[in-house]
Formats: sequence, C-alpha cells, structure tokens
Amino acid sequence: MTAFGNVLDQCLAVAAGEEVVLLADDGTDPDVVAGLSQGILERDAIPLVARMPRPKLPGAEPPSAVAAMMLHAAATIELTSLFIGSSAARRAATDRGARYLAMPGVRLDTFRPAGPLDVDFERLRIDAEHVGAAWDRAREFRLTSRGGTDLRGSAEDRPGRVLHGMARAPGAYMAPPDVEAGTAPVEGTAAGVVVVDADLLFMGEGPLDEPVVLYVAGGRLTGVEGPERGRSRLLSMLDRCQDDQMANIAEVSVAFNPAGTVCAVPMETESSRGTAHIALGNSIAYGGRVNAIAHLDCVMRDAVLELDGHVVMAEGTLP
Repeated sequence: MTAFGNVLDQCLAVAAGEEVVLLADDGTDPDVVAGLSQGILERDAIPLVARMPRPKLPGAEPPSAVAAMMLHAAATIELTSLFIGSSAARRAATDRGARYLAMPGVRLDTFRPAGPLDVDFERLRIDAEHVGAAWDRAREFRLTSRGGTDLRGSAEDRPGRVLHGMARAPGAYMAPPDVEAGTAPVEGTAAGVVVVDADLLFMGEGPLDEPVVLYVAGGRLTGVEGPERGRSRLLSMLDRCQDDQMANIAEVSVAFNPAGTVCAVPMETESSRGTAHIALGNSIAYGGRVNAIAHLDCVMRDAVLELDGHVVMAEGTLP
C-alpha cells in the first residue's frame, strides 16, 4: 500500500542501514507492524519490533530495555495502544538525535488509499505553519464550535506548536496522520465551556454518541456534564491519573488533514480538518509550565479559532 511508503519516505526518510524500532503491544494491529517492517526491509534498513506491556496511562514509560533500543536506534515508530510520546524515554531518544513518529492506535485501514496517511504532508505543512505563526503573534484566543464551545484565554508569549507529520531531521518528533497547530494557554487564563462532540482520545472506544460538556474557569476544568457513558470515560481516566494538575487546560489546537475522519482511531480523529481539540494535564511540550502525569485530548467538530479578534481558521477553512 502506498501509504506505508509515504510514512517511511515522506514522514521519516528511512535510509539504508538505519535501525528503526517499531513499538508494539498486544493491542497493536499486526498488519501495520508487518507492512512497516516490509517497507523498512525494502529500503535496506533494519526493523526492530519491540513488544511491551500495554501502557496503563498516556505518557507511561516503556520498559528500560525498550527505552535503550529507542535511545540507540536511528528512528522509532510508536504503534502502542496508548500514546507514550510524552515519556522521558522518548524525550531522551530525540534529545540524542533519534527521529520519532507517534502513531498510537493506528489500524491497517488508517493506511488506506486516499486516507489520512496517503496525503501530501509537505502541502499540509504550509497551512499548519501559517496558523502556527499566527499563534506566535497572538495575545488572546477564542475557540468556538457549532456544538456550543466558547473558550477564551491568553496565549501571550506562548510559541505556536506545529505538528506537520514529517520527522526527517535528527531529533524530530511528529505524529502522522495528525497535522495541527496550537499552543498551551497561559496558566490560569482559560475560561468558558467546551462541548466535546467528536471524541475523548484514548479514553475508551469512540467516537462519542452524545457530547460531553466541560466547564473551565481559572485555567482549570471545574465541571463535567453529559451522558454517563461519555462522562465516565473522562472522569475514570482522571481518577486513574491521581494528579490534581490534570485539571490544567494544557493545549488548544486546530487540525488540517483533509483525509481524516472522526472515527474509532484516535489519531485519525485528532487529524481531521475542521476539528479542534483542547487537552487536560501536561503542557510542557506545548510551551506551558505544567508537568502533569498525562496529556488528555478532547476533540470537537466544526470549530472556529480566533486570535486577537481575527478568525484564522473556520471549520477547516483559512480566511
């Protein structure tokens, strides 16, 4: 399938002789491991499949032997059931120069022709960097959606963070099929309501049947409403984290992948153009200051982002 080649060439630039670690657990799609392994071999590189226990929380640390493989390999592709790209092991590997693709939970269908991994990431990068530059300049943001989201806060002196899908330079970290631009709001400033009507990523099976409503004040989650089935997905994950800092509003981002859909694969849902997401918890990688135990993304459909009173993206369209 051409999408496997697109990931290995456009997203990771695998070269002959390189060792590439494929992180897997018992929930990883074996067809994805097989497809990537074959593609790596066809490029005269060396696939190293590292199997680990299923992570208990997003951002969990891999076993020390797996972390050592990541540290010394040229590149790693994360295919675990839960996202672990915020782990210390990943940061150590990329700090040492390894390239890293965070692709947790992807399935063989994610690699379908004309799907979210069979796109021109270079072209999508242009839009993402345009909005990322607007975040760089912004002092205030407002995020709204058709579903009822209305969240405001400060982004002053916070850098725009762009994920464009291509980790080709030493130490680069990306998360295809996700292409997004966002930042960490200034702590204590976010306020309003967030209507999560797409999915709560890596917090049970999605998409959501009915919206979950988050109330925000003083930069923190203050209340959750909605049907028990959806609401409990978020509350049970927060309970498992056992970290008061998880109430922090850690990120606000918009997505750019036109081939992404809201579906059962979290990374594809997060990538879908027209959606936006906020995150709870850890904001360190987004320019923030909160080092919580995890980073939990909450996705809404049909979103509009305004920066300093100007619309920069409206339901997937740039002005």
